[in-house]
Amino acid sequence: MANLTGNVLLISSGVQYALFIVFTTAVFFFIDKTGRRPLLFYGAIGMGICHFIVGGILGTYSKLVPGGVDGNLNVIIRVSGSPAYTVIAFSYMLIIIYALTLAPVAWVYAAEVWSLETRATGMGIAAVGNWLFNFALGLFVPPGFRNITYKIFIIFGILCFGAATQTFFTYPETAGKTIEEIEVLFSKDGPHPWKTRPGDSRLDAEIAQVVEAKRGMSTTEYAEHVKAETRGSADDKV
Repeated sequence: MANLTGNVLLISSGVQYALFIVFTTAVFFFIDKTGRRPLLFYGAIGMGICHFIVGGILGTYSKLVPGGVDGNLNVIIRVSGSPAYTVIAFSYMLIIIYALTLAPVAWVYAAEVWSLETRATGMGIAAVGNWLFNFALGLFVPPGFRNITYKIFIIFGILCFGAATQTFFTYPETAGKTIEEIEVLFSKDGPHPWKTRPGDSRLDAEIAQVVEAKRGMSTTEYAEHVKAETRGSADDKV
C-alpha cells in the first residue's frame, strides 16, 4: 500500500523484523523496574495511535487500484510520496512499540498470574489462545483489506484502546510480588488494579527488617535473636 516494490519491499520487511528482535531484547533491562501495567497500558495506547494514523493517511491520500496492487486483489489501495513515507514510518513505530511492550510482557504476565498448581495448564491455554487468534487474524486480514481497506486499521486501533481500558481496570501489577501476594491481588478482597505498584512485596519488607535488625546487633546478639524467633515459632505450633 505504501508503493514499495522489488528489493526495496524485501528490505523494508527485513528491517521490520530486525527492529522487533532488537527492541524485544531491550525490554530485558527495564521490565522489572517499570512494571507490567505501564508497559501493557501505554503500549496498547501507542499502538492504537499508530493504527489510527496509518488508517487516516490511507483513507485521506490513497488511490483505488481496481485490479489490485501488482495484481494482488487483496490490496486495492495505494499511496505514494510523503503519505507513503508516513505510513512506513508509523508501521515501523508500531512494531517498535509492540516489541517494547505487549509482545514480551504478555507472556511474562500470563506466567505470573497463575498459581503453582495451575501454571502449566494456564500457560497452555495462553499459548493455544495466542495461536488460535493469530490463525483467525491470518484469515481475516486479506479479505478485510479487500472489503474495507484502510478501515481495518481503525478497527485495530479501537481494539488497542479497548485493551488499554481492560488493562487499567482489571490487570493488577505483578512485578516484584510473591505468588501468595499475586493470589491476593486477584481475589475479591484484593486492591483495585489501578492502585497497585511494582514492588512493595511483603517478602522484601521482611528481608529489610532482618537486615536492619542485623545492623543494629552484634553477631552474637543477632544469633540469639534468630534462636529466640525460631523457638517462639516452634512453641506456637505446639
